[in-house]
Amino acid sequence: MPGPVTAVVIANARHSRFAGFVVAAGHAVIEIPLILFLAFYAANFMEDPLVHAVIAFAGAAMLLYVGGDMIKKSGRDESIRTKNYSAFLGGIVTSINPYFILWWATTGLAMVLQAKSFGRGVLIFFIIVHLSVDFLWDGILGYLMHRSGVYNFPRVRKIVTLSLGACLMLVALYFVFSGINVLGGR
Repeated sequence: MPGPVTAVVIANARHSRFAGFVVAAGHAVIEIPLILFLAFYAANFMEDPLVHAVIAFAGAAMLLYVGGDMIKKSGRDESIRTKNYSAFLGGIVTSINPYFILWWATTGLAMVLQAKSFGRGVLIFFIIVHLSVDFLWDGILGYLMHRSGVYNFPRVRKIVTLSLGACLMLVALYFVFSGINVLGGR
């Protein structure tokens, strides 16, 4: 479901078609150091396959919950409450919320560990791809909201929300199999 970053993009898209990119830049200011911290410091004690598996299962549970919740709520007509933040500052401020922290403590950490297990080059690639997806999604969302308000159409919102929920659940299944695989090699 739309979170704080999405809400700030939508709120600022009224004023600029580039609002999504500006919000994503503010969000990246928090995410880049966080990913590096997780990869090089927090992940050190997680080399144990059991810890890795627990994180994979926790990340899967989080994604299954969020994906299932998105699918369940896809038909509801929910308005998004917004505040009129500076777009860049809004990207920073909305990154410090319980869902963001929970996501990085579970699902995000599992992805960082997976990327790091293939080497620093893959970790850098992960960071670039992750931020590119943030910029792409927030940029497209901001542009569409600025130009047409297409996300306000209930049928379109339902299709997008169902699709994204299903994708999250597929990634969750990958994490489950990854956790089982790590435990099997123990």
